[in-house]
Amino acid sequence: MKNIIQKSILLLAIIGLWSCSDFLEESSQDEVIPSTIEDLDQLLAYEGYPRRDFTLMPYLNLLDDDVTQYITSNNAKPVVTKYSPLYLWGGRSVENNENMFDDFNNLPNPTTGITSIEVDSYATLYKMIAGCNVVLDMINEVSGESETKKRVEGEARILRSFHYFNLINLYAYPYNAPNAPQGKAAGIPLKLSSSIDQNSVPRSTVAEVYAAIISDVEKGISLLTEINATGSKFRIGMNAAHLLASRYYLFMENWEKAAEHATSVFSTPGSNLTLYDMTPIDYPAAISLGGFPYPFTLNNSEIIFYYASENEYQIVKAEYTTECFMASDALRNCFADDDQRWNGYLCPYNEERDQKKLSKFSNQLEFGACLRLSEVYLNRAEAYAQMAKAGQNEYFAKAVSDLNSIREKRIKNYSSQAWTSSTFNNNAENLIETCREERRREFCFEGMRWFDLRRYGMKSFSHSVDESTSPGDEYSVEIGTASSKWVLPIMKSHKESNPALN
Repeated sequence: MKNIIQKSILLLAIIGLWSCSDFLEESSQDEVIPSTIEDLDQLLAYEGYPRRDFTLMPYLNLLDDDVTQYITSNNAKPVVTKYSPLYLWGGRSVENNENMFDDFNNLPNPTTGITSIEVDSYATLYKMIAGCNVVLDMINEVSGESETKKRVEGEARILRSFHYFNLINLYAYPYNAPNAPQGKAAGIPLKLSSSIDQNSVPRSTVAEVYAAIISDVEKGISLLTEINATGSKFRIGMNAAHLLASRYYLFMENWEKAAEHATSVFSTPGSNLTLYDMTPIDYPAAISLGGFPYPFTLNNSEIIFYYASENEYQIVKAEYTTECFMASDALRNCFADDDQRWNGYLCPYNEERDQKKLSKFSNQLEFGACLRLSEVYLNRAEAYAQMAKAGQNEYFAKAVSDLNSIREKRIKNYSSQAWTSSTFNNNAENLIETCREERRREFCFEGMRWFDLRRYGMKSFSHSVDESTSPGDEYSVEIGTASSKWVLPIMKSHKESNPALN
């Protein structure tokens, strides 16, 4: 254990923790040692939790089928050029996406003209994992109350599971990838201790990574439940942990466990979560008066946990100047006329051409990306629908009920439009497809769609490009079914540092 602590101390120095706070006890010029659970708690808050100055995966909204490129004389071509390696999954003519992030980072920022590493999810996520590992390695070596130790360990395990979930869905095929043994494809390096040399860890399989994710989330839930840790919108609690567990199991197609953890959110003691009601709001009137009632603010009753800044959505947000990316026709066409999300989630940008941009989160918020109660309903609805498909018919009506719970807070005059089993002709396939459509509407431009498309089977679709305002300059780029482009590349610098990644 002494050896682990010494290596943990070394890692603390490497990741810069001694500069974040004065809580660490400096015992020599090159040694920094947390001595209390309060020290580790602060360490976790700074190094294990996503910070407001972090940008995690802002490109996800450019990869899916909810976005399209749109250019006018007001849109500088450098903006289109800058983002094309991301929007085109590597580029117009390349067969793979190997240089996708390197090419993006090597292009100058169209606003500042500066070239820098603007996106490195691999480094950012592993940096937070390193922070979690230090906390978990040292949790039994510091002084403090047992209850606080359980909370800190529980939070660290949940956070580590979340970071690994994002990594495995960025840089590996999905758990249920076609044409590959379930979970056996090459995954990502699995580092569960701060004593491990980060530059010599080979890829674990997808199955091994998911096993570690599930182990962490279940252990974390057990610890948080033992002390009734409710958390907050900025600290992991039981609700956030159960929601994440339901998401993980959904991606593994373990429908029963996905439904079980979703249900646990509703039964968590002291939970006061309620779905945000969009139905009374007159969005067009508010917009005409020069204001906009953003749906998701700090006071929103369905937000469970903020996990990243609103910069995650900067590329597609209405307030920013990258107007060359808008809601695709496919996304726009999936909203009914009386669906309040049409105006509440997507703000008009060019009314003449009916262009829409993201408007869920106010730019006055330092945080935006969040876990919401609506996902609990939709995770469970999909799980129930899949269980009904497998022959457990009693779950069909339960899935419909969960969909109705969401839609009655989103659709005007919904009481006269409530769905029943007959709406779907008692066909589970129809119900599953509707669950997916509802998920698309609810979480558009929140970074969810790309991960969902992967687990749905990685089916082919195209992105259209118009590089100027002159006719005839349009073209399309297709991402093929189960193409290697569905797995994002790890940047060359990381492969050079860790040859085991190749």
